[in-house]
Amino acid sequence: MSSRFMPASRKKAKARIALAGPSGAGKTLTGLKLLYTLTGAVTVADGLERIAFVDTERDSADKYAVNPELPGVGDMTPEEAGGYGFMKFSPIKYDPRQLVELIDEAALAGFTGFMLDSASHYWFGPGGILELVDLFARNHGGRSMDGWKDVRPIERAYIEALMSFPGHVVVCLRSKQKYEITEGADGRKQVSKLGMQPDQRDGLEYEFDLVGDLDQGHYLRVTKSRCDALADQVIHKPDAELSLQLLDWLENGEPPKDVDWPTALAACASREDLAVLWQRAQRLGKTQKLRQQFNERGAEIAAARNAAAVPSDQPDRALADAATAAPAANGRQPEAAGAGR
Repeated sequence: MSSRFMPASRKKAKARIALAGPSGAGKTLTGLKLLYTLTGAVTVADGLERIAFVDTERDSADKYAVNPELPGVGDMTPEEAGGYGFMKFSPIKYDPRQLVELIDEAALAGFTGFMLDSASHYWFGPGGILELVDLFARNHGGRSMDGWKDVRPIERAYIEALMSFPGHVVVCLRSKQKYEITEGADGRKQVSKLGMQPDQRDGLEYEFDLVGDLDQGHYLRVTKSRCDALADQVIHKPDAELSLQLLDWLENGEPPKDVDWPTALAACASREDLAVLWQRAQRLGKTQKLRQQFNERGAEIAAARNAAAVPSDQPDRALADAATAAPAANGRQPEAAGAGR
């Protein structure tokens, strides 16, 4: 009997980093430093070509930028120029469906680094997850549970888009100190620090390879690391050295083998086949470039299924129904691949 299990092998990968911290901790500057080294950027011009930045913090990233149009600045390093080069977009509202579109746009434009500062706005900001839950809940008579049922697929879609970006990703999270009132040995009440609490849904850290808390002394405390060499480290003003350690770990593996996607898609005969192939595309960071092809194949599968389910004198109606039901390339996981299910 043949088995679907295959020998595991280490593959080269791209960084997935989350930096949490309060205002003034240095999340933005640390993220830019890490991405410069991870993407191999040396000059300001390199950063403009390689790094896409979504800035939700009232254009605060501009304080770390430099005018690349000044004579000679493009050929300078950030240290020489006094600032970094990167391409930026500042959203007004924080609908995660638009974020999916921005991630897709950055991937298709060939950027090799993506920074989101901060993801917290897509949680609590105008148009964000919590606001969408309230909106959808009102459509269900105010039932919050039904609101979450509608919003969970939207939330999963933007996280999947981040994790599928075919380059290095740095995500910043706003956080605040969490406290607890406890009773001391002398019976008196005392306030105990419990650590940093990011403004984001619980469990987001599971998606990242490296998660760290930055404090206002600019110390990074690594709270999660899939790289053993970095586990539990405390690093003051992290810089290129941290990126180089990460790169050494990420590059330790075989290059991921690409797939003959047209052939693989043509071989999919069901929604289930398409979902399995979609998961493979996710692991290879190919979903942005292949979403349209997956949608088209899903529509073909739906049309064939509908045609087989109706009398022979109604084929045109079946095709029309399938075309109407076909998923659009709207930045979410293709419906044919089982999005939100």
